[in-house]
Amino acid sequence: MRYCIVSGPGKRFSEAADKLERKLKSFGTETGRDPYEGQYDALFAVGGDGTILDASTDAVELDIPICGINAGRIGFLAAFDETDIDTMEEDFFRKLYLSERDLLCVSLNGGPFEHIALNDFVFFKKDIWKTVEINLFADDKKLATYRCDGIIVSTATGSTAYTFSAGGPVILPDVAASVITPICAHTAAQHSLVVPLDTSIRVTLSDRDEEVAVIADGQGVGELGRLESATVTRYHRRLKLMLSEKRDVYELLSGTTGG
Repeated sequence: MRYCIVSGPGKRFSEAADKLERKLKSFGTETGRDPYEGQYDALFAVGGDGTILDASTDAVELDIPICGINAGRIGFLAAFDETDIDTMEEDFFRKLYLSERDLLCVSLNGGPFEHIALNDFVFFKKDIWKTVEINLFADDKKLATYRCDGIIVSTATGSTAYTFSAGGPVILPDVAASVITPICAHTAAQHSLVVPLDTSIRVTLSDRDEEVAVIADGQGVGELGRLESATVTRYHRRLKLMLSEKRDVYELLSGTTGG
């Protein structure tokens, strides 16, 4: 077996990655640090959920499983905590299970679908002093007009992230759905919408002089202005995420375990 190890920025994450590399090498396993340097059987991402989100793009492109080591705070997407490295056994990988996760992709103003997200796409106002008016369409049928700070379009995996903080529902990871959640909508009746994953979701700005930033899994990928639009739809590949039965995401969500 040959594993690639990537880590988030910061001394703590790099030290945890070094400790993991030493442990894997003690099993006689080959390791590397560059996902595109040679062929790997799996990718380890050491850090917080942001690190795993960043590395997931590489895992999808390389079509290999990703295994997260939580060295951050909660680690919803991780299979292990940093403290588990010391007690890892040689057959640790056989004790994990594969969870295939849906992904979304976005097209800006009719362009190519060049950005993917495991958690969500966020369309957030650029002017902090004003709200924006956003028209929402599903398969070209208008669903709503929001006066809000922005809109989140998330996967089931992402329903426990920003969407959850914005008052959206928690969706089980194996449910093929997208969740659309307005951020600080000015009308109380404007709640989250859950639509089938194959739905083509279009976000269009009004004719007002307004702009939103387009954010994919926490990373800025573009912006939209007056009358411009973005289309979010299902990506044709899925992420192969390795998880452990010992880490229950819903216990982590409720704060009943450490992490």
